[in-house]
Amino acid sequence: MEDNRIWFLIARQLSGEISAAESNELQESLQKHPDNQHLFDILHSYFFLHHDSKEGDGDASFDYETRFRRIIENSEYNIDLSSSPQIRTGIIRSQFKWVQYAAIVACIVSLAGVSFYYFHRPKIEVENIVEKSNEIISKSGARTKLMLPDGSQVWLNSGSKLSYSNTYNKNTREVELEGEAYFDVAKDLSHPFIVHASSLNIKAVGTAFVIKSYPQDETVEATLLRGIIEISRKDYPDGSKVILKPNEKLIFSKQLETEVHHHVNDTSDKYSTTTVGKISIAAVSKTIPDSNKVETSWVYNRLVFDGDSFQELAEKMERWYNVKITFSNNELLHYRFKGAFENETIKEALNALQLTANFSYKINNNEINLYKK
Repeated sequence: MEDNRIWFLIARQLSGEISAAESNELQESLQKHPDNQHLFDILHSYFFLHHDSKEGDGDASFDYETRFRRIIENSEYNIDLSSSPQIRTGIIRSQFKWVQYAAIVACIVSLAGVSFYYFHRPKIEVENIVEKSNEIISKSGARTKLMLPDGSQVWLNSGSKLSYSNTYNKNTREVELEGEAYFDVAKDLSHPFIVHASSLNIKAVGTAFVIKSYPQDETVEATLLRGIIEISRKDYPDGSKVILKPNEKLIFSKQLETEVHHHVNDTSDKYSTTTVGKISIAAVSKTIPDSNKVETSWVYNRLVFDGDSFQELAEKMERWYNVKITFSNNELLHYRFKGAFENETIKEALNALQLTANFSYKINNNEINLYKK
């Protein structure tokens, strides 16, 4: 990707005008070039950090140049801003030869002041607007980090999809999730953040949590790391809500359950109704670091499994390695494993599992067959 292309995509992201295809292109580039990612984080701080700062609250004339200089001075980049007192004409001298602040400014200015428009645009009511949807997909075998228009950060696990409309952040911040995602939500009391995942709605303000909601899974999980989240069922929007506290995990079962009822005056006459779902709450260890927790280890590029059956582990490995695993013997399904994979290839991972379980395997391209010895 040419330098001017990355600046164009960064400016589009910061302005909130980026399309789903451009967002995917930007994230792929940032994953390939960590130096770009670090610079992007610095620029993001310049545009969004002031929202949570008391220093700029209620002051439209807050000196953002001073803030930008402070961010740059505290970063790893060796940047000399002394050559010009004005940000718009300054040039960044970085350890990366291609990093020129003039290019960034030129790109952002070329978008007709989109950053100013993003923060100060008037509210205009227009009829018959078609709400287009932005969709970001993290393919099997990959994990994707993205930035939403409000500055909230999202990590998508393998085989996951996140979508949101172009009206995002107008009244609420709503997203649809299929798969697994880690959310670090930018605090904004006037715009609640809501995740729609399977049968649940998860509402937050400024907090960090993980949602696991793959369509083929029998459960939906919501794990809270920081802050508070409110969880309700889509089919009972006005029903009781569950409030999660840090280090708690909600597990929602998708399975149908049958409840048997009796007539008041005749206990022999029975009838039944079918309901969907069952909710339970589990504790998550406070002492284990996030990189070692089953719920969050994937954010750190580690696949942790703790007592998983071979069937459960195989489903995770399929997404992790982008393979298809089949069992030739049902007895293998009940083997249980505890451990972690990080940089192992699929063959190295299977060889490691063979140390504790009696099975063999054959690999044909991305298809793996498991056999009992």
